[in-house]
Amino acid sequence: MAEQGTTATFNPDQLKAEAAVRKAAKAGNAEAQFRLGVMYGNGDGVALDHAAAVDWFEKAAAQGHENALITLAWMFANGTGVDVDEDRARELYVTAAEAGSTKAQYVVATMYRFAQYGMEKDIAQAVDWYLKAANQGMPTAQFALGKMLMEGKGVMQDDAAALQWLSLAHV
Repeated sequence: MAEQGTTATFNPDQLKAEAAVRKAAKAGNAEAQFRLGVMYGNGDGVALDHAAAVDWFEKAAAQGHENALITLAWMFANGTGVDVDEDRARELYVTAAEAGSTKAQYVVATMYRFAQYGMEKDIAQAVDWYLKAANQGMPTAQFALGKMLMEGKGVMQDDAAALQWLSLAHV
């Protein structure tokens, strides 16, 4: 992987791909903006540049692009290419979750369950968000929900429901 600020050489196909993606991104295409952000974030076909990656992810996220919202949230949560900002991470994850992202719903549930990123611990909210993701077929959420119901920590123990969710998660 190229270091930020170093000169890298790219083959003609990479340059053509980057030019096409950049053109679409500048025209406002959210998927292209996200892809260009990924290219900058990975140094793939362009020089590694986290600031440029964040800029393109922000543009795509402003249009509600699910993966841009989640990627930005992860960057702010972990301080990757940006300063750690748990408030911003929380805001982005919640925005994506409210828009229907199963990945974000799972993360928001976990934030409530374990009081992460400035969230107050709220098991009822955690269960609600796990349920949203689980009902959309996300195995990790199904497993988390099943485990909570099996253990009865913060929720009424329900072995039958636990078995149902754990069985779905296993498939």
